[in-house]
Amino acid sequence: MTAPHATVDTAPPSLREMVRITVGLTVVCLLASIILGGFFLWTEPAKARNIAAREELLIRQLLGLPESATIREVRRYLLWRGPELEAFYLGDRRLLQLDASGDLIATAEVPAEIADSPGDGAKDAWVRERAAVDEDQEVRYVGRFFAGYDGERNAGYVIEGATIGFKTWIRFFLAVDADYGLRGIEVTEHEEDPGLGAEITEPYFKHQYSGRSFDDIAAIEVTKDPLPGEWRTALEALDGSDLDRWLQQHADLVAAHPDIHAITGATISSVAVTKGVKRALRNFRKRMDFVEAHL
Repeated sequence: MTAPHATVDTAPPSLREMVRITVGLTVVCLLASIILGGFFLWTEPAKARNIAAREELLIRQLLGLPESATIREVRRYLLWRGPELEAFYLGDRRLLQLDASGDLIATAEVPAEIADSPGDGAKDAWVRERAAVDEDQEVRYVGRFFAGYDGERNAGYVIEGATIGFKTWIRFFLAVDADYGLRGIEVTEHEEDPGLGAEITEPYFKHQYSGRSFDDIAAIEVTKDPLPGEWRTALEALDGSDLDRWLQQHADLVAAHPDIHAITGATISSVAVTKGVKRALRNFRKRMDFVEAHL
């Protein structure tokens, strides 16, 4: 016969033991929070600087800017003050406050410590302070763009845009010249399917927008016709090349392909990028009619 299992009586922990365990866990959690918070505070400024450096390099490439050129970030905010809409444009020198009609309400000089601050938190907080809003009002950040200056010459703009793709948001930089002609696009973030929608980052797709005028982009559509081999070879040759020289060499091909050839098996992603480019360019030009003279 098998001996029955012995029964062991275990007394519940005493109040003193429960307090000791609770205090121990609390101290461990507190120490972990302090360590993680310390690492965050230590690494966040460096992360912000690295992101800014990568963005600057990309902007210079998109606009063909030399090292001596100046790049200025302009952040845009919206505020509903009762039924009235106000827009704020924060540059590195001044803050513009405009009404819904584009009329200037006020300006303010941007302190150096705000203009030079890494990350966005200090800038957002300063704009909210200048807006003098009530507790129930929100100054909402809604996007940004970058202006490039080669000496005193306006070398163009890079717009940060977003559009809904097949899965989630597709985010991109859109480079335009001073006349709002499109110099090129660069997809900065997406979650499209590898081998399908993810091809939006490939030269043969993204360079189809390059060199188009504002009116060309307004009229551009997406076609499911196969991408001709000669046109694909020309598009891939643009990667790392001078846009103006490329346009001269391939003027006939550019004219012969006024629309965007969709990625095979990823028409939704192709249409999403095209709609996003058209919308971003159209809205940017409309806003610049109001603010360009003040920047």
